[in-house]
Amino acid sequence: MSRHSSWAEVKRRMREAHPEVSEAEWEARRQAARTATEAHVLGHHLREIREEQGLTQAQVAASVGITQARVSQIERGEIHNLETMRTYAAALGAKITVSIEYGDRTIGAA
Repeated sequence: MSRHSSWAEVKRRMREAHPEVSEAEWEARRQAARTATEAHVLGHHLREIREEQGLTQAQVAASVGITQARVSQIERGEIHNLETMRTYAAALGAKITVSIEYGDRTIGAA
């Protein structure tokens, strides 16, 4: 028998250990974790692009009009709004596009 638990078993144990947490709350927690992971990955990619261009955090900060500490936060995934990301991307010579996907349609939103 395997010493490892299946993901389904882990989830079952968590629900048994925390019966006070509703299914909606579990879903909210999953979504929050997913969002945090995506922000972390985005920050990592932004750092890679900055480094490829030979820019320091201080140089990007001066271009964007934020502190070097804030650039560091963004690169660690602490991303709070789209406008900051647009400005940061522009400082790297990139752009952010936003689209809405609905069924088989994709609509450019910004």
